Amino acid sequence: MPNNKTTYVIFGASGDLAKRYLFPALKNMNFEGAVVPVSRKDYGNLKNLVKGEGEKIFHLAIPPEAVSDAVKLISDNFGNVGIKILLEKPFGGGLKSAQDLIKHIAKYFKEDQIFRVDHYLAKQSLHAVITETWSKDDVFSIEIVASEKIDIEGRINFYEQTGALKDFVQSHLLEMTAVVLSGSFETARRYEALQKASVVCDITKEKCVKRGQYEGYRQEVGNRESMTETFVYINTASNDPRWRGVQILLTTGKGLAEKLTQIKITYKNGTVRVFDIKHEPNAYQRVISAAIEGNHDLFIGSGEVLESWRILDAIMQTWKNSKDDLIIYPKGSYINDIK
Repeated sequence: MPNNKTTYVIFGASGDLAKRYLFPALKNMNFEGAVVPVSRKDYGNLKNLVKGEGEKIFHLAIPPEAVSDAVKLISDNFGNVGIKILLEKPFGGGLKSAQDLIKHIAKYFKEDQIFRVDHYLAKQSLHAVITETWSKDDVFSIEIVASEKIDIEGRINFYEQTGALKDFVQSHLLEMTAVVLSGSFETARRYEALQKASVVCDITKEKCVKRGQYEGYRQEVGNRESMTETFVYINTASNDPRWRGVQILLTTGKGLAEKLTQIKITYKNGTVRVFDIKHEPNAYQRVISAAIEGNHDLFIGSGEVLESWRILDAIMQTWKNSKDDLIIYPKGSYINDIK
């Protein structure tokens, strides 16, 4: 536990993430340092708000387009000594913007001062996955599914700019993939696993990659021509000899019949092993504790960010130029009815 000289600064303190997860997590941890909420109007007075001589941890619970300015603001006010910065997904909006963001942050802070949050990496139910041992000779497929009953819940601007591919596949699903393929939570091993993963099939064919949108979405967001996906299915593979020939199927969607997150291993003999990745309210306590301790294995490294965008880049480029591949599905559909 940090001493009382540690200051935890939350940018975006009035937002949903801060209210639902960050402040409750700090309270439940009995955090002994100072907690400083910051909103946009406080930027000009930041130095007076954030005092103290100990370590300062800045949690940027703000839109991705606001991160660059916030990072520079922190550096201008406090330098780069005794500073840690937590970033929330998505980390950029594609391969090029992620590269630019990483270069921008590197002007002000070292990589070991940056903690990119994916709270799934802090879930104990995900950690159970690496206790299982298997080999490609036994495995037919790996399916990673995140199905949600909820819709976009009024987050119109965020979701129209992001969509399911950036919101869930680029972070949660690919990080879970990296954990399964590497059998580890070590950042370096996850990075290596993502380097060897790709979409190797013809992405213009629906059996390989599918995107969908629940009925009523366009009316909800006030955009009759919206192509923003609320459902994604991707058939990926790994060129690692350990996993060559094994199907790796990633699926996520909103407005579906079930709420579940699962990793399903189907063996060649027909047996199935299912890992349920549960909702864990205290996951953010582990995130904050790991950042305080400097444990990067519960966070995403810059290499992982770039590899995840590299895997998805061709899909994003194809979807930009396509208007006839969006599947409209009724709310309450089952995944298998769409894919």
